Amino acid sequence: MDGILALSRPRAAQSSQPRSLTRCRPPRPVAAPSHGALGRRGAKREHRESSEDSRAPRAFPAIGLGLVSVGLGVAARRVPAKYREAKTLHWAPRQLHCLQAAASKEAAEVAESEVDVVVIGSGLAGLTCAGVLAAAGKSVTVLESHYVPGGAAHTFRRRVKGIEGDFCFDSGPSLYGGLSGERTSSPLKHVYQIVGEEPEWITYDRWNAFIPEGEANAAIGYEEFVTKLLPRFGGPDAAQQWERLMKRIIPMADAICNGPPPSFVREDLGVAATLARYLTKLKSIPGGPQKLSEPFSQFLEDAQVTDPFIKNWMDMFAFLLQGLPSYGAPTSMMAYMMGDMYKKNTCLDFPKGGNEALVGALVRGVEKHAGQVLLKAHVEEVLVEGGRAAGVRLKDGRIIRAQTIVSNADWQITKSLIKPGSAPELEEYLKVTWKEYRLLKSFIHLHLGFRGDGLPTQHCEEFPAQWGVFNSWSDLEAPRNAVLVSCPSMLDPDLAPPGHHVVHAYTPATEPWEEWADLDEKSSEYKAKKREARDFLYSAVAKQVPDLEERVVLELVGTPRTHRRFLRKPAGTYGLRVQAPEMLPGHKTPLEGFHMCGDSTAPGIGVPAVVMSGHICANNILSVPEHWQILDRIKDWTTELEI
Repeated sequence: MDGILALSRPRAAQSSQPRSLTRCRPPRPVAAPSHGALGRRGAKREHRESSEDSRAPRAFPAIGLGLVSVGLGVAARRVPAKYREAKTLHWAPRQLHCLQAAASKEAAEVAESEVDVVVIGSGLAGLTCAGVLAAAGKSVTVLESHYVPGGAAHTFRRRVKGIEGDFCFDSGPSLYGGLSGERTSSPLKHVYQIVGEEPEWITYDRWNAFIPEGEANAAIGYEEFVTKLLPRFGGPDAAQQWERLMKRIIPMADAICNGPPPSFVREDLGVAATLARYLTKLKSIPGGPQKLSEPFSQFLEDAQVTDPFIKNWMDMFAFLLQGLPSYGAPTSMMAYMMGDMYKKNTCLDFPKGGNEALVGALVRGVEKHAGQVLLKAHVEEVLVEGGRAAGVRLKDGRIIRAQTIVSNADWQITKSLIKPGSAPELEEYLKVTWKEYRLLKSFIHLHLGFRGDGLPTQHCEEFPAQWGVFNSWSDLEAPRNAVLVSCPSMLDPDLAPPGHHVVHAYTPATEPWEEWADLDEKSSEYKAKKREARDFLYSAVAKQVPDLEERVVLELVGTPRTHRRFLRKPAGTYGLRVQAPEMLPGHKTPLEGFHMCGDSTAPGIGVPAVVMSGHICANNILSVPEHWQILDRIKDWTTELEI
């Protein structure tokens, strides 16, 4: 799930592959949630963040990593074509203070400029799209409203008086896999290979879960799940059911993990050429490709899995990956996840420096190929001239012209950028295409800095760096039922001042927007409701830090209103609620030169999905020869899926 469980197709080797890394340290990134009362030793702080086809792809299968195996051309539905602020900052690690003034002068001097491609938004999809295009030789400018790049994956920093050093907080994804190996099937890894930049990876081996039956602390992989968890929580024949399930899932996982990479996909006839280079990787899928788009609950039924613990465990991972339990999760996504999580010698990966490093590598990849990422560059309008996209107008009045515009913004935000009457077919497309999809719920967030004395200094079996809390199996989507917790300073001590830790706890898209929508943020009702959210999240962190209240020196509490404000997500939503075999729209639109990517487009929410979205969008813009040359940079791989 987006950043909830951000697995990226299986890894091929366990060792980390360090790369040179420059830490990105923005001066004052406005990205944290609003604040609540601090712990006994803390201090109160206020924070405010406060080649074109004539037809537009209607939708693609919501099958996560199985998008490739189903076949884009067969599964796509189509419809006729008729149907923020002052200064601009260039992103550069450790240099934003001086660049802010320089960029302000530049903004005053340059009222209009021109590039090949403008990308609106610097989320992972936008940066992926920009990076691939820049690596192909296109001049690209990424325009970001925020102080920092990364969208839902951005990092922000805070300081506390009397404590030397920064508390570094990630706002979104926290759990990654399939990235540390040099040759893997990860879509994000492939993008790093294309742009020639990558963070350094820290590898580790376990994730903890507090479930209704008790504490399920086990290393990822097959062995401890079978020897520790199944005997404790499963029924009499749970081990046999699990073995039967894995034997049925591995052929599907092999077809996905060792099949053609999503990077070959494009939404025109050129896909025949780009697929041709991977024909030797095509594998048969038991039951046919359509099985990949079926709900995973059907796969469990066909495999005669009836054990309550196994079914609940699968529901949990499906929920973390896509926001829905097994009844709504595509089999392809679950096959990939199980192949990665339960194969021999598997591990989890964490970017040294947190998400700031993960995003920073993508930014460097754009900039090293003569692209640029501009911060505090709020787009107010997409310019349409002669029946095609022609550029954008920023809030400060500047105009950047381009032959191609890509929106990485939410579809509703994208709709607001089109001047009424300027592109009637696009306006109608944006008005009707997404109406059938419901929104996932929102989040409550808790970011804490706390004293680490007496606690382990690093991730270990006694104190895993990440854990989940699930109070009931009956309805994983219920509000205040599930919480995910990450203490990344247990993996990378540089993320907190010496002797301290940072933690991020949040509900995985289960908080109803309606309960917060009409509240005045200055009202006593809002503050009381925020305090309730804070206390609930504290209880989840306290599962591993019982005396948490006594340790806290910095506390930031975020609500759905905060989430909406930071990420420009209507109703503070995580994204669209897509239930297998439902499909999301593609990346082309009826307006020539205007494309879309991100979680409003196929394949959907989650790190691998939005990276795939950005890559497919870039492929559509490139010619087939340009696309082919980009694919040359991806290192071939074979993932051993022996259990």
